Amino acid sequence: MIEKAQKNDIREILAIIDESKLEMDENNNPQWSEENYPECKIPNDIEKGNLFVYKEKDKIKGFIVIEKDTREYDDLIENSKKEAFILHRLAIKKSCQNQGFASSLFQFAEQKAKKEKIKVLKADTEKRNLKMNHFFKKLNYIEKGTFNYDDYPGTYIYYEKEIGEEK
Repeated sequence: MIEKAQKNDIREILAIIDESKLEMDENNNPQWSEENYPECKIPNDIEKGNLFVYKEKDKIKGFIVIEKDTREYDDLIENSKKEAFILHRLAIKKSCQNQGFASSLFQFAEQKAKKEKIKVLKADTEKRNLKMNHFFKKLNYIEKGTFNYDDYPGTYIYYEKEIGEEK
């Protein structure tokens, strides 16, 4: 079941982040290498109601942040000006990977977009994050180019996916 994260979910979320950081480090992916990132974002994500967890038997299997586009990509790369959601901070518990939880979270984001008449999903990932880049392509996200953040390590591939109307 996918639901909004609550404050009492933070401990499990942080444990998944720790696992993900280790995996990223092993794969020479600097995406979450900054100290205290993304941990520092989680309380605010929960407070804003943008962090969603996939729970099964009261255990978190993974999570994703789905937020309205704040035009954060405008200074970085050419991107759609349509109403959009930005997808951030996806992570799946290591023991739960390759079981469809990430796909379910992305399907949830698409359904939420359709219900709210959002036309585009936007996301990015570091170019060395081979798993995520493969995943975006598998889900028919279109690679629109690369960019670098001024204050953050790595080169990022930016993706978009157009969403159809809910019938």
